[in-house]
Amino acid sequence: MQKTIDPNGFLPRYHQLANILRERIAGGKFEAHQPIPSERQLEEIYSVSRTTIRRAIDLLIRQGFLYREHGRGTFVSPQKLQKRISELTSFSEDMKQRGIIPGQKILEIGYVQPSTKVRSHLELPEECKQVFRIERLRLGDGIPMGLQTSYYILSEGQTISREELEEYGSIYQMLQEKFHLIPTEADETLEVTLATPLEASLLQIKPGSPLLLSERTTYSQYRRVMEFVKILYRGDRYRYFAKLTR
Repeated sequence: MQKTIDPNGFLPRYHQLANILRERIAGGKFEAHQPIPSERQLEEIYSVSRTTIRRAIDLLIRQGFLYREHGRGTFVSPQKLQKRISELTSFSEDMKQRGIIPGQKILEIGYVQPSTKVRSHLELPEECKQVFRIERLRLGDGIPMGLQTSYYILSEGQTISREELEEYGSIYQMLQEKFHLIPTEADETLEVTLATPLEASLLQIKPGSPLLLSERTTYSQYRRVMEFVKILYRGDRYRYFAKLTR
């Protein structure tokens, strides 16, 4: 591993230092929530100025590798959770696969009038005036991970209670056991957005922080739309992974 900064290197010195620290974090040399060396220590180790050190740290904070606590110092951020784009799993299933305890806080639940966008994704006929919406704050080991808003087409007389959802935890498991609907494939889009003040408050981040927006249209075993879901993931805790072949 590189131990020194090349003053004649192609990359600026702060980029070189950021790369060194990033490699040490990825290699497990620094654990989550552990403080990194002080500016004075980094100055002595790498023979660079305080300005270079601060620029490197600011870069790593923007990239989600470090976080700063006022009056305490700079610490290593928890490793981002990685999800394969090809996987069709519920949030709860995804967390359990990683050894993380999934959780939720139900914000709203009930029938609503669908927007034009929701109507289009669910392929609703004109006579359908209501869809079932569930809005939840999703948790991993008690930490806010994302905001999830889901819309479902339920037959007349069908409903989902708050108590049932809290008991099952996983909406996919409940849909399968209660309504015999099995999610088999989905179309999903990803984009980056910024947290509004309300979203930031719920997710315990600063307003304007980056969020990863996932929008998914899910199809059942009958090849009919069964769900449209929008999830806002914290950008500092989540990333997607795709394996490409040629």
